[in-house]
Amino acid sequence: MDFESTNIKKSCIFAPKQAITTSERIQKYLNADVFNTYLIRYLKTLLVINMQQELLSFIPEYIPLGVVVYDKDGFLKYANSIALKMFGVSMKEVYDINIFNDPNIMDNDKELLKKGLNVSFETDYDFDLCGEQFFDTPIRGIRKYFVTKVTIMKDPEGQRKGYILTCEDVTEKKAQEREIINSYKKIKSAQEDLSLALHTGKLVSWNYQVKEEIFYKFNHQIENIENIEKQSLNSIYERVYPDDREKFLALLDNIIHKRKLPNNNIVLKVLNDENHDYCYYNFTFSAREDENGSITVITFIQQDRTEEIKYQQNLILAKNKAEEADKLKSTFLANMSHEIRTPLNAIVGFSQLLSETNDQEEKDEYKQLIETNSDILLKLIGDILDLSKIEAGSIDIHRQELDLSQLCEELFQSFKQRLKDTNVTLKLIDPYAKCTAYFDKHRFIQIFTNFMSNAIKYTPHGEIVMGYECKPGQVRLYVKDTGIGIPEQKKHHIFGRFEKLDNFAQGTGLGLSICKAIAEATKGEVGFESTENVGSEFWYLGYTDVEFVEKSQQTEEKTIRKIVRRTPSNILPTQMKELRILIAEDNDSNYLLIKNILKKNLLTRALNGAEAVEYAGSQTFDVILMDLRMPIMNGLEAASHIRKFDCQTPIIALTANAFDSDKDAALNAGCNFFMTKPVKRHALFELLSSLDKKSKSKNNKMS
Repeated sequence: MDFESTNIKKSCIFAPKQAITTSERIQKYLNADVFNTYLIRYLKTLLVINMQQELLSFIPEYIPLGVVVYDKDGFLKYANSIALKMFGVSMKEVYDINIFNDPNIMDNDKELLKKGLNVSFETDYDFDLCGEQFFDTPIRGIRKYFVTKVTIMKDPEGQRKGYILTCEDVTEKKAQEREIINSYKKIKSAQEDLSLALHTGKLVSWNYQVKEEIFYKFNHQIENIENIEKQSLNSIYERVYPDDREKFLALLDNIIHKRKLPNNNIVLKVLNDENHDYCYYNFTFSAREDENGSITVITFIQQDRTEEIKYQQNLILAKNKAEEADKLKSTFLANMSHEIRTPLNAIVGFSQLLSETNDQEEKDEYKQLIETNSDILLKLIGDILDLSKIEAGSIDIHRQELDLSQLCEELFQSFKQRLKDTNVTLKLIDPYAKCTAYFDKHRFIQIFTNFMSNAIKYTPHGEIVMGYECKPGQVRLYVKDTGIGIPEQKKHHIFGRFEKLDNFAQGTGLGLSICKAIAEATKGEVGFESTENVGSEFWYLGYTDVEFVEKSQQTEEKTIRKIVRRTPSNILPTQMKELRILIAEDNDSNYLLIKNILKKNLLTRALNGAEAVEYAGSQTFDVILMDLRMPIMNGLEAASHIRKFDCQTPIIALTANAFDSDKDAALNAGCNFFMTKPVKRHALFELLSSLDKKSKSKNNKMS
């Protein structure tokens, strides 16, 4: 302590720098009491000063830091025991070493000290650098980590008096920090490995805290503990598929109460947050107990098995479909054998009887029966072809503008002829003066025909009503009957294949399934309402552009009762001139049939497409009948070649190929018309008659 800096110097009469004797003091202070007072005060002050100096001397030793004092030139003058112990030296060994020679202090920090600035730094102290140039120490081959601060000491006037250095040995702390960092890295690495495993295996880990009733979710996207997703038991319960919820709760209850389970995994359907759809997940679980043996945590490992389970389901479905297809195949063959043989038997039988009888009435009856069964056989073949298209998923739809009023009228008169039972009345409801819509004509007729065929077949008495209704953007076709209706147990299968109300009724059982397939292909709808022993209504709803004008009520009633008469199929058009016809047909039987139908005309036969091209190039014909399947050159190639030099002569494709794609191919090759075998004589004569009329009209204009 600097004695001169105390207040004693200013107040005490015995200040040592005053050169006065004791007698002079006594003389100055004649009063003895004053003398005694100042003497006692002086002695007390000395005692306090001594006590302060003693206490201050303990401070450097009891501070948990190394303390080193340097003079203003940087020479070490004092170090406490902690500092000496840090460096493994005695005061004698380091006395007067210079702080600016310390190789472990950076040059930049030394420059700051010289400029009068305090510095703080952390040092990875290398004792091997000290050597004999700085100070010698037995500590070798190791490093200690010090946190150091050097403060410049100045007097009241700001003059530098020295440096005081404090340092803390944090070597153990740094080792602990490194240990923590290494542990964190290991944990981080393990977490990354776990994340990779979770991600690769599409796994998610859930910890269910039993007391909290909270699920904690861990997956590969978790980077820190704050991002862990938490969900309540009720929230998880709501996400489980309704049919699996009771199973889920029962599992938790069995685990918590330590009941024996057959295995430690379960498959549940759970709502997926990404696609908002239910997915299949396999949950493998394990439970942890507390010291009392109570279950506190249940860990679930969630694995997405949707693809695997759906694949298995698809395999089962494919297997069932294959088995069903095999059954359908057997059913199909059995049905087709019966359905083909039934009309074929009538055709063969009545054909034989036709040649044996001379009675004209019997001949007409046999002809009518042969024609009827031929139509049945053709309808059967058409259904089989449509079935094959359904199987291939390739039903052709070709929309065109149709006059629905006219088309329904034509269908009505056709069905009127088919209806033989006088106990059944057929009605047509056409409430429109004009109605045009875009439909595939063939499919439109097919739907109405299938509906009507069933109505005629299953209505022994009463009435059958066919009609249609229009709204903006849609047309509804319907057929109502007062027939036998459909039993409840059969309603679910009514649009299935080979479904028949009466197994003894004629038909394949394909009509309604074909109607359903057409509805799906046209993005429409099909359905029915039926009451057993009361009747049925079948309908088709088609979505299309439609224009319609409604009739008055009086006109509508008249339309309902209207019966349009049609030219019988056995009466052929007359007043048709003798035509020159080229027939390209390789099959003798087919040629003889056509020859007899057209025997009043001039016929030329070509045995293949090449001959047809040759004849067409060398002679003039009114019309060409072209078979499509022939040797050497087929009918499509022949038509294409003919069109290169003759664009006028009509070509009629006459073929057993009955698909729409065959029709398109024929028209694209140059044919003008398309007819399928077996040939309908009346249809052929109508076509030839129309061509003859066009030819006459053209000649008249030219003349």
